[in-house]
Amino acid sequence: MTPLTIILCGAVTFAVRYALFGPIGPEHLPTRIRSTLPYVMPAVLMAIIVPSVVLAGDAGDPKTVAPYLVGAVCGFTVGAFKRDAFFLVFAVAMAGFMVTKFAL
Repeated sequence: MTPLTIILCGAVTFAVRYALFGPIGPEHLPTRIRSTLPYVMPAVLMAIIVPSVVLAGDAGDPKTVAPYLVGAVCGFTVGAFKRDAFFLVFAVAMAGFMVTKFAL
């Protein structure tokens, strides 16, 4: 259920971002707004992922906390280098989460 929730959150995040800025096109956006767009994805991912990591299961059981933490670290690491690659960051974070979840 958690992977499905994360996938749906990612889809909603992309849809909201596209609905607000996609039809306008980058050539019609003010420079100030265009300069802030690279920070939208990290901010949204942070808002989605941090509560999951902080509130993940029993803090004493590494099997419940580790997948969330690994997924978050993988996503943020790739996001630090590929700022505008939403699907890549999302896929890497999900892969890190799922591999750790099934490995434990």
